[in-house]
Amino acid sequence: MKFALLRSVQVFAMLILLSGLYVGIRDNNVMLELNALIIAAGIFYAVNMIIKKSN
Repeated sequence: MKFALLRSVQVFAMLILLSGLYVGIRDNNVMLELNALIIAAGIFYAVNMIIKKSN
């Protein structure tokens, strides 16, 4: 159960990244793209470390 929850958080992080890139490109807003990238990468990396620690 914990594994599925953590993987769904990773999917959510990828959705944050893709939506941030889409809106940033649409509005010509590079800061929005960078913020989405930083936040999504941080979430993805943190969850990945938790998954590796639990194995």
